[in-house]
Parts: sequence; structure tokens; C-alpha cells
Amino acid sequence: MKYNFDHDTSWDYFLKLLKSDLSVNERWIKLIEFHEKSAPKTYWTKLKSMDLSAEKELLNGWLGELVTKSPLPASVTALWIGIFKHMQDEKEMYVIYLSGADTYTKGDIDWAADLTYLPKDRYAVPGTLNEIDRLIEKDKTDYHFLDWILPIAYSAFIFEEIIRTMSDKKLFLHHKPELLFATGHDNGDYVDLSAIR
Repeated sequence: MKYNFDHDTSWDYFLKLLKSDLSVNERWIKLIEFHEKSAPKTYWTKLKSMDLSAEKELLNGWLGELVTKSPLPASVTALWIGIFKHMQDEKEMYVIYLSGADTYTKGDIDWAADLTYLPKDRYAVPGTLNEIDRLIEKDKTDYHFLDWILPIAYSAFIFEEIIRTMSDKKLFLHHKPELLFATGHDNGDYVDLSAIR
């Protein structure tokens, strides 16, 4: 299928934004504006108005609560925020989860297939991410493209800012001076985030 957007150009711009000093909302707006230039869509304005910063606060609380209730074992060297779609009551929804692994290889996501840290309440259903999906799902031309880039950008922008602004890093660094972090689609692309130091 031919999309209105170029995969490599979008990915490169996403990575550039991820490395920037912009806030989560500023990154998000710039990513949407970048794609808006390529194709007019009725949903761009609504996507730009999404408050990822508010969802960041909720997910920061969720993350802290998880590692408080289920402390990280000394063996864990990397954390994974996975993204997948789940069917419940005949309704498809995005779910994210936290897990950890004892090994990590930069540039090779196979480490995330051997998870050793699986906290009990590791799943979350992010309201904003599912609202994004509802806005774009009727776009027959570009849905599959946007359904690839927007969820990973959502997760990366939010968790990168959580890591950068984290006030209580000792929750994560009981046993190690740093903890590596990545996020992505369970069956697809991913991105390494800043380490927690």
C-alpha cells in the first residue's frame, strides 16, 4: 500500500525530536505538524491538542507504584515498555506494560524476548493512546502507517521525559548504577531511551 508519508523520513524526524530538549507536548506537536505538511487530514488539530504531559503524570505514578510494590531484582539490567493491541469485549485497545530483562544488547531487541521481571500489575490501558487510535482508525489510506509511528512516539516521548525528570531514581537503582530502558511495539520497531542513572 502507498502511504502519504515516507517511513525513513518519519523515523529520522521522530528520533531527532526524541533527542531534543523539548517537552513531551512540544515533541508531539512537532511530530504531528511534520506529518500534517505531507497530507491534509481532518484529525490533525485534535491530535495536536492531545495533552501527553497529563498522561505522563499518570504513567509516572503507575511506574513508581509498580517498582514499589514489585521491587526490581538485582539481576535486571534493562526495562522494556511494550506496546500491543488487546481485544476485550469485542473492542480492540492499546495496552502498555513494564517488564525487565537480565541482559541487554544495544541495537538488538532480542533481549526483550527473555524477560525475567514481570510485575503483577504490569499492564496499563492509556486513555490518550487509545483516543489517538480512535481518531485515526477510519483513515483507509494512512491508518497503518500512523498506527506504527504514533504509538511508539507517544510511548518514547512520555517515558523519555519521565526518565529525564525522575526525582526518585533510587526506586530503580537499588542494585545498579544505571538501568537501560527501551520501548516499542511487541512485534515491531522499538527505540532505546536514556538510561536511568
